[in-house]
Amino acid sequence: MHNSHQNIASIATKALLALIAAITITGCATKKDFYAMGGSRADGAVDMAYDFRQFESPVVNPAQAQSIAKSKCRVWGYSDAEAFGGMTQNCHQRDGFGTCVAGQVVHTYQCIGNLNEAAQAKPVSTQAPASLSGALSKDQWQQQQLQQLQSETGLSYEEYTRRYRQIMGQ
Repeated sequence: MHNSHQNIASIATKALLALIAAITITGCATKKDFYAMGGSRADGAVDMAYDFRQFESPVVNPAQAQSIAKSKCRVWGYSDAEAFGGMTQNCHQRDGFGTCVAGQVVHTYQCIGNLNEAAQAKPVSTQAPASLSGALSKDQWQQQQLQQLQSETGLSYEEYTRRYRQIMGQ
């Protein structure tokens, strides 16, 4: 009987080790947030990305990427954004066997909507000009600054994003 207890214990130990190995190999489900990492106002494209590490099973929310991309496109004067299709995987770190252990997945979103229509769709203010009514409210100031930023050409995406964040207080 002593041998049967050892065999059962040995089988249970092996099963437990196999389960642990399977969990480790398949990875852990990890929630990943998208962030804007590039794009082109002239091309009307926004690159949305998330980072990953080896053994992770990224869980992403496409609606989050859509929302951020739409926000960026609206700042540029477009009305919406849609997924362009496909993805690019960039590897930032490899182990000694050449396996990617850390990287980034990039999805491109295309800004849509006619820029002229978007400009015409902006609400017309019925308030008196700021010079007549006194100081601008925060929202009025932000809107004025965003319009000025949109009218500037030749800005890099990084410069545009930096100035946008300054205006929005982000």
